[in-house]
Amino acid sequence: MSRPKVSVLIPVYNGARFLRAAIDSVLNQQFSDFELIICDNASQDETPAIVKSYTDTRIRYHCNAQNIGLIPNWNMACSLARGMYIKLLPADDVVYPFALRDQVAVLDTDTLHAIALVASARHIINETGKVVLTRRFSRRLQTLSGYEAVNRVIRSGGNGIGEGGAVMFRASLLQKAGPFNSSIFYVLDLDQWFKFLQYGQLVYLPQVLSAFRVSSDSSSVRIAGQQRSDYIKFISAVYKNKVYGLTPFNYCVGMFKTIIFTELKKLMYRFVIR
Repeated sequence: MSRPKVSVLIPVYNGARFLRAAIDSVLNQQFSDFELIICDNASQDETPAIVKSYTDTRIRYHCNAQNIGLIPNWNMACSLARGMYIKLLPADDVVYPFALRDQVAVLDTDTLHAIALVASARHIINETGKVVLTRRFSRRLQTLSGYEAVNRVIRSGGNGIGEGGAVMFRASLLQKAGPFNSSIFYVLDLDQWFKFLQYGQLVYLPQVLSAFRVSSDSSSVRIAGQQRSDYIKFISAVYKNKVYGLTPFNYCVGMFKTIIFTELKKLMYRFVIR
């Protein structure tokens, strides 16, 4: 079996409500050289039946015998990937038709493997799929060193790189940086992106290539109250880890913005899910 260019990973637990939309968004890509791995963490809902209703041979389904926890399930999905590049798509989010094409094009032209991550702008959508907000790190194409990216993201007071659906990374980075393993749970993805950025650059695409769903079911709503304290812990940990080179100024600005923006985010989430 030939190696696919991209492995799209959907870790899921009881995600039947939005899973079909996530799967369909991958199968509708204007790029065909991928595998779709659905890693089911012993779901008790209709998740298995939904996956088994598809006949597309690019879909690979793995179901854990028992629930192993969110982070181990993410790492299980990564361990099953055969692609050169990986996109980790939450089960209630979607990617737009040109997501794989545009991000693969960036990594394919990087023959020196100087680029670690490709990220893009993303929509925030509600339960019905209505776009309620567009989140952008920049309005233009940018290539940033790991140092520049870390400092700009922290200074922004949020996850400027994006959730898994907005990001594509080289599979080889998992051997260098290690698996997902954040001690600060609610910045799991951003912690991993920062680890990857120790080994290469961030390329940011200004076009919107994915959508992050906020719903009454999504973890983002349930954890909004905890996110601020975890992000503050994360900023402190990054500042103490001298490998990142976070400046005192950006550390202070990031702390201030985090306090303000997380309160605004909680208000937004309440509005979105109404």
